[in-house]
Amino acid sequence: MLLINRFIRLVEDHAESLSLKWVQDIRSNPLTAGYATISRDELHDLVYSRFRTLGQWIGKKEGRDLEIAQAFFEIGSQQADSGIRASEMVYSFMLERDLLWGYILDEGIVTEGIDLNRAIEFSNQLNYFYEKAIYFSLAGYEERRASRDENRDAAVFHKTFEGFKHWIVK
Repeated sequence: MLLINRFIRLVEDHAESLSLKWVQDIRSNPLTAGYATISRDELHDLVYSRFRTLGQWIGKKEGRDLEIAQAFFEIGSQQADSGIRASEMVYSFMLERDLLWGYILDEGIVTEGIDLNRAIEFSNQLNYFYEKAIYFSLAGYEERRASRDENRDAAVFHKTFEGFKHWIVK
């Protein structure tokens, strides 16, 4: 676990440079063209907070799945309001995850076979987190699009979370 903590600390300590790189990537990628209309500062703040608190997000603590679900459900709603296409939103998360994983590999921390096993374990935790983030962002996105002219129903989120609980609670 110590190596996984080093991976997390590495990302958290370099959240600023990683955020700037992600903003550059997201605004210049043709598959995420909708993000070019959002200010660099707003995009930076969106991703910086996730990078800076990565350990809290991927740590397995009771109630964490509900927090992740609520946060990303709201992100999906906000993206729908911003006019971002769902495919762009999903791809932005994929680019974010790949940026983190690539950064960790590029830093040369993984030097031995045991390190590789820990790196794979961390990769699995990272993937698990981003799968939840993508799912709940899409759920929030769809709910917002479907109820644009109606009042939002908080029960929709809870129904979605409860129906999905079998997958997120391990």
